[in-house]
Amino acid sequence: MKSCTKCKAQKAFLAFHKDRSRADGYRDQCKECVAIYMALIYSNDRDKAKAKVMAWIEKNRERHNAKCYRWVKANPGMVNARTARRYASKTRATPAWLSKDQLWMISEAYDLAVLRTKMLGFAWEVDHIVPLRGKKVMGLHVPWNLQVVPMKENRRKSNSYEVTT
Repeated sequence: MKSCTKCKAQKAFLAFHKDRSRADGYRDQCKECVAIYMALIYSNDRDKAKAKVMAWIEKNRERHNAKCYRWVKANPGMVNARTARRYASKTRATPAWLSKDQLWMISEAYDLAVLRTKMLGFAWEVDHIVPLRGKKVMGLHVPWNLQVVPMKENRRKSNSYEVTT
């Protein structure tokens, strides 16, 4: 059992985030208090908070990439599960009634992303305009739902559906 410095409640160690720099290996505030604090920060100025995170990542890109690489190497099961879930989501979202020409158009979109990456020197990705696994709407893996965009734009959009007028 550990006491949270914020809410003063006694909780099991599972209720705390791990922190190697602490003597007991866990943060001082429980996960619930940290979540409330982070929600408050993000609700006050979400753009400023996002900009701060992005600035940190840009400044520490090699360190961040190395950390991600170590995580991938240490968690092959989770990586495989995530990849399989994405693949299953995409295959379930690919209608059986697509013609061979339409399936060819899908593969061409991915080829175009690779070509643009080589030609322009920065990463391009195929984006689903209406996401395959969105919170409010789910799209199909069809040619008219694909667009080739810079990786930064695709990652910024994440799994959201942006309505353009």
